[in-house]
Amino acid sequence: MTDYKRGDIVLVNFNPQKKAEEVGKVRPAVIVSETALNGILDLVTVVALSTNLIEGAEPLRVRIAKRESLKQDSDAMIEQLRSVSKRRIGERIASLNDEEMEKIECGIKMMLAFKS
Repeated sequence: MTDYKRGDIVLVNFNPQKKAEEVGKVRPAVIVSETALNGILDLVTVVALSTNLIEGAEPLRVRIAKRESLKQDSDAMIEQLRSVSKRRIGERIASLNDEEMEKIECGIKMMLAFKS
């Protein structure tokens, strides 16, 4: 894959997993870094997805309905924000809409204590 667009859901190889709190395995993740920067940097910032759904956990979990090649409803795990090498990124499987990206942005701002 050579095109890394903000809002795309891509497969990411999170192995090796260093600690139990960190996500592992190959799993979907949402690209949250700016598309223009993704074309320049060797790293892309993503939020990992999980099919272990937790109800009422917004803004730290954002529900993403299955679509395109994302086969199950998933939660974007805002606490699993991570920059990864482009070599870890596989195929694009889906994209988020503007409302979903806004919810993820809200969760990231809260986690990083950014004031609006």
